[in-house]
Amino acid sequence: MKYRTMIIGCGNIAGGLDSGEIDSARAPLTHAKAYRAHEYFDVLGCVDSDPEQRFKFQKYWSLDHSFSSIEEAISKKIEVDIISICSPTDYHGAHLEQVLALNPKLVFCEKPMHSDALGAQKIVEVYKRHNVHLMVNYSRRFDPSVVSFKQSITEGEFGELRAVSGWYNKGLLNNGSHLLDLLIFLFGNLSIEHVGDALYDYNLTDPSLPLVLATSEGISIALSCGNSNDFSLIELEFLFSNARVKMLNGGRQWSVEGVIEDAIFKGYKSLGPSKVSDGEYMQVFQNALSNIHNCLSKQRQLKSSGEDALCVMNLYSEILRKLKYNSNLI
Repeated sequence: MKYRTMIIGCGNIAGGLDSGEIDSARAPLTHAKAYRAHEYFDVLGCVDSDPEQRFKFQKYWSLDHSFSSIEEAISKKIEVDIISICSPTDYHGAHLEQVLALNPKLVFCEKPMHSDALGAQKIVEVYKRHNVHLMVNYSRRFDPSVVSFKQSITEGEFGELRAVSGWYNKGLLNNGSHLLDLLIFLFGNLSIEHVGDALYDYNLTDPSLPLVLATSEGISIALSCGNSNDFSLIELEFLFSNARVKMLNGGRQWSVEGVIEDAIFKGYKSLGPSKVSDGEYMQVFQNALSNIHNCLSKQRQLKSSGEDALCVMNLYSEILRKLKYNSNLI
């Protein structure tokens, strides 16, 4: 059985990042190519208000249908099983509600699922009432390297965790929420110790914010901000008692430096040579679709559910409240 799919929004993450790569061996970076490469999915159509963008997308991906709005798709009584929401963030909340009229089995939404926590909470509740699965694309939950690293932490492979630091840019909600979700996935609930001055490197409504967070065990997590006008950046560094581990280039590479006896200063220990290996981040879209298929056909749990995304939105909301409180003190 092939699941009938429709894509809302025809921009980069919908298919644009795979332009020129439609039949290449490179792993998919977009919804359209990932669906095309998977044997259990068939993309029927797309929705975008820009006619030039829409028809270009439809032609390139050989789709049977295209619509100027979700309302038009509803009026045509198109039948779909899965809907990908790839529209701009400001539209996610409205589009998540509107597509329920198409009676999908599952909706796969780009992050973040909403622009505020209360709106996200409402969406999660509405989807539960309609018995529709909701998955949000916090992609590192589908990365086998990340899942394996979490297991390594649990098993104490690198010793005791001492501290975590990281870098991000292009807005706390837009890009930083990937790190927030990853840290929640690895460590569970996080507390907010400090929120620094805003860096407006993306847009005025979503600044990048330096943060100090803490795990429930009191492990400090310091996140610093770069400027997205220079280059893209999502990285984490984990300091253990027996090693330093780095997630580089968003997870495309990992580095491990083990503790060794210092060759010069006798009686001291230092970090040894860095062993860099390729991560498995390029597999995330295929793994996400496999998770969707297993959810619908075998009742498996979603690895990045609406409830998971709501945890990110709640933490984000708390950070903004802390920022506002700090600003009022000045």
